[in-house]
Amino acid sequence: MPRTPPSPPGANRAQPSSTAVARLAGVSQSTVSRVFSPGGAAVSAAIREKVMKAAAELNYRPNALPGILQTGRSGIIAVIVGGFYNPFFTEFLRCVTELLRARKLEIMLVDTHSDANIDEIVGELSRYRIDGVISAMAISSTRVVRALESVGIPIVAVNSKRVGSLRTVSTDNRSAGGVAADLLIDGGCTSIAYLAGRESQSQSEREKGFLKRLKERGMPEPERLVAGYSYEEGYAAAVALMSSGSRPDGLFCVNDLVAIGALDALRTEFGLSVPGDMQVIGFDDIPMAGWRAYDITTFHQDMQALAEGSVALLAEAPAKLTITIPPTLVRRGTTRH
Repeated sequence: MPRTPPSPPGANRAQPSSTAVARLAGVSQSTVSRVFSPGGAAVSAAIREKVMKAAAELNYRPNALPGILQTGRSGIIAVIVGGFYNPFFTEFLRCVTELLRARKLEIMLVDTHSDANIDEIVGELSRYRIDGVISAMAISSTRVVRALESVGIPIVAVNSKRVGSLRTVSTDNRSAGGVAADLLIDGGCTSIAYLAGRESQSQSEREKGFLKRLKERGMPEPERLVAGYSYEEGYAAAVALMSSGSRPDGLFCVNDLVAIGALDALRTEFGLSVPGDMQVIGFDDIPMAGWRAYDITTFHQDMQALAEGSVALLAEAPAKLTITIPPTLVRRGTTRH
């Protein structure tokens, strides 16, 4: 008869109870409950120390449910990100997670690719009784904002347009677009192209600033291709641009991944020198942009400031509605200085 394999060590070990903590500390169970209650009930320092010492010895972790039922607050913030292929999202997540944990708040990670997907998860977010939402994704749906606010959940979005009472923290994308145009023109470019992202608020603002400055300086409207946001899409868009017979000498890309893809295509498919034959500018200042093989001129988005602004707006009462953070131009080897 085959033997039943043994259970892993600790598999059936019961979690220590508040009663066990009380017994070890020599206090009542209600005293233990008061020590771990939200906000900390009136308990003397000496008693609190005894209870905390017993809890640590038993590795006791209090059940959060009673506190949630008592206060109506879970201490959980949903953080929505999209496309972990892009280091922008991973760095934002790192920064905002550190800030929230420093405030003793827990994180619910939500991975999505557009605010259309956020529509589908609004019910789930409210079911978990989260205390707020921070979205690294731009939000364009008024329905999403109203649905969350109807159940008392505030929401902050990064690089998003204002929708209803949505709170937003944004890089000044429009001014950066203008600076990119000036940099290419002042560097001697006479024929300029733009590799755009798919529709989003940050993409739209960067392009508007870029086009406005080109027009102000008497330049023709640039060649424009939609490249998306990934390395592969940037590579393909650059191939399509150059294969069309166009020969720009300046290229502004919606983000660094697109710029890196375009740079590889220009060099390997067409044998072009950068910045000799063409100057290239990206956006985001992701780590790869500074790698020696690419050395891309780009705009640094202050991720720490975006995260700090997001957390601050979530706690605002009454709500401040928007924070705008200036980007920083990082000059590297893909433009002439």
